Amino acid sequence: MKKLLAVFLLSCIALSISAQKKITEHKVKAISGVALGGESFSPEQVKQKAINDAKIKALKEVGIEENINSYTDFFRAETENTMEELFTSDILSQINGTVKNVEVLSSKPSFTTEGQLKFEVTIKCTVIKYNSARDLAFDAWIEGIKPIYKEGEGLSFTVKPTQPCYVRAFIFTNQSYVLLPNDYEQSNQLLKLTTYQFPDPNLVDSYEMIIENKGLRRELNRLVVVLLKEDLYYTGSVNYKDITDWIMSIPPDERHLESFSFEIYRE
Repeated sequence: MKKLLAVFLLSCIALSISAQKKITEHKVKAISGVALGGESFSPEQVKQKAINDAKIKALKEVGIEENINSYTDFFRAETENTMEELFTSDILSQINGTVKNVEVLSSKPSFTTEGQLKFEVTIKCTVIKYNSARDLAFDAWIEGIKPIYKEGEGLSFTVKPTQPCYVRAFIFTNQSYVLLPNDYEQSNQLLKLTTYQFPDPNLVDSYEMIIENKGLRRELNRLVVVLLKEDLYYTGSVNYKDITDWIMSIPPDERHLESFSFEIYRE
């Protein structure tokens, strides 16, 4: 037993060292950002735009210049909650790092001479820089997702990966949900070029589609499927912002992401 435990611990250490080689972390102690508001923006949104401006400057400071426009689009989607635009674009596959552990050191609101709201902020943060590129051979066939479901109908799909991997799945509406793994379907390795059915008919009857907002007759949903080479678990708050940050923290050659939109309607 002691020998097996030692082998397990050595494997975990090796995986940790391997992951560390694929990313480098840079502490940015103080960097400023500025943003101007508009009629459609609340003060909190303008402040967030200023924070995002500081994030972009932090990325540039540690040498992440490539595809900087993708970061601007990513942070804009984050600020304006345009989740649909974020997941239907190639933004998440084009950026070369991410920003985490953001702490606002100071925040100063003011008005321009034209009466426009202005925010100046100073933040400290950690910038993660990827040292690996996307693995173009890491792909999958994900099939069976329909564009429209009747409320009460079951969602199901198949996954056939090109490499051994683990599956994570999330559903986003005005709320967020972790679909896989769940209390019944645990995380198991999917084998290369093998087709897997979700839900597993031996464990779960169906993923029943329900409109949470009782005032709506139709609701747009987005299914995000993340395939991982390592058996990583999401343990953060269940909202699309934190989930996206988690996806972004994984080196690009270790993940493959696909997303699907569908509507649920009530008769």
